[in-house]
Amino acid sequence: MKPIKFIKQLVTPEIAKNYLLNNYGNRRVSPPRLLMYCDDILNGRWKEDTGECIKISVTQKVIDGQHRLLAIVKTGIALNLHIALDVNDDVFDVVDTGKSRNATDVFKIANIKFENSIPSIISTYNILLDNRKFGGQIHKSKTNAMLLEQYYENELFWQNVAKKSHNWYLSFAKILTPSFIGGFFAYFYQLDKNKATDFINQLTTGIAIENDVITLLRNKLMQDKMSQRKMPSNLKMALVIKAWNIFVKNKAIKQLKFDALREEFPTATN
Repeated sequence: MKPIKFIKQLVTPEIAKNYLLNNYGNRRVSPPRLLMYCDDILNGRWKEDTGECIKISVTQKVIDGQHRLLAIVKTGIALNLHIALDVNDDVFDVVDTGKSRNATDVFKIANIKFENSIPSIISTYNILLDNRKFGGQIHKSKTNAMLLEQYYENELFWQNVAKKSHNWYLSFAKILTPSFIGGFFAYFYQLDKNKATDFINQLTTGIAIENDVITLLRNKLMQDKMSQRKMPSNLKMALVIKAWNIFVKNKAIKQLKFDALREEFPTATN
């Protein structure tokens, strides 16, 4: 039995392709993971000296590291990688079996503040942009890499949303989650940034309420928080959007409700 040999090598796309020639029998390639690795490499976020090795067996089979090698090929960018050579083939089934990283893990690795809330805030915002989900059609969630890319497209904005959402979350006695508050704030902000701030601030703090619809919505949300039978998320979202539309048009109403059987899911207006 050969001893395992450890080297550090500048792996070019050509060398990566060479290693991958013997990639038969490996686990199925995960497009989200490959996309995340490519995104990190292309945007200069890839860290080389993490201690993680590419593992090549005595028969030249890639035991661990196919996604990293494929990312090098796909991006055309060479990376310095630590490589373990002459690993026994029989360890294949116990390598790389750990839990996949979730969006929070990815944002934490990227050293992003509010890593626990920003991915879910962006996800909620994306759902609100795609009302087709509530019409019975399939909603395609974004991968972790896509969420990270969306964050970097407007980093200061999402940091501001997360900070405000946390404060509003505490002001409203934790009745709504930061992801729900932040997703809606970002959604309304694209329509009217001043009214978005006023609407969410009045809803969560109960201070200087300008329209009775805010009070009606607050009462419904507080009742739901205390109820054992929780309001479905799509109903809660519909009520918030209906309240927003009434707020921005400065209409007067005495009752706030949504009937999913008789009404189409509302679209926010400005």
